[in-house]
Amino acid sequence: MKLAYPLIFFIALSFGCQNKTEKKVNLTPVSNTRFPNTLVNKKFTTEKLIGLTHDESDYVLSNYRLIDTSMAAEWAGNTIKFIDSTHFVSAYQAWCGNDCFRSVFGRYQFIDSLKVRFITDSITRSGECEAPTVYGGKPPLDLYIVERPDGSLQLNHRDDQSHKH
Repeated sequence: MKLAYPLIFFIALSFGCQNKTEKKVNLTPVSNTRFPNTLVNKKFTTEKLIGLTHDESDYVLSNYRLIDTSMAAEWAGNTIKFIDSTHFVSAYQAWCGNDCFRSVFGRYQFIDSLKVRFITDSITRSGECEAPTVYGGKPPLDLYIVERPDGSLQLNHRDDQSHKH
C-alpha cells in the first residue's frame, strides 16, 4: 500500500495534469507600415522656427546652400536640420553674437507618406534673450509636405491634396 499512493500520484501527475493543446491566438499587434523618410540628413532655411509655436501658419523649407564659404560669416536666419531619422533641430543662426538665439530640439516621424509629426522636446534661448531651457509641454505638430515648383518644400497644417476637387 505504501507504493500504491506514490504510484497513483505519479500516474495522475504524468497523464492527468498534462497541458491540453489550446488553440493559439495570435496576439502580435499589426506592425505599422514604415514610410520612407525623405528628410534625413537634410538642412533647410525657414521663415520661422518649427516647433516653437503652434499657430496655424505654414512653413516653407528652402534648401540650405551657400554660394561660397564667405557668405557663411554674414548669413543670418532660421534653419531646420534633420539630424538623423528621428531628430531635428530648428534654430536661429547669425554670424554676430549680439542677437536672440533660439533653438528647438525635437523628434519627427512620418505618419504617412506626406504627413510628418513634430514633437518638441526642448527650447533653448541664449544671447540677448537668455532664459532657462524649457522641456516638453507642447502638443505634437502634424504637418503635410507639399513640394513646390521651385524645389522647396511647404509644410501645411492641412492636406491641400484632399481638398482639391
